[in-house]
Amino acid sequence: MSEPPLDRGAAERVHYATDPRIRLLAEARWRWETGGSRMDWLMLGKDNPEALIAEAREWVRAAVAIGILEPPKPR
Repeated sequence: MSEPPLDRGAAERVHYATDPRIRLLAEARWRWETGGSRMDWLMLGKDNPEALIAEAREWVRAAVAIGILEPPKPR
């Protein structure tokens, strides 16, 4: 089986400020682990788990690079 190509350029365009999938993924993981609600997540404000957002960004980048997810649309 050949190695699938990675689209690094598309992956580099993934950023939490411009791609809503990142925060949604981080929120879903936080809610799954804590049992908290969306409102609970929003109430965290600046205290939200930054590590989850960074981890979510890297997973979305990997999925975009391999072609599982579409790259973010240019703004």
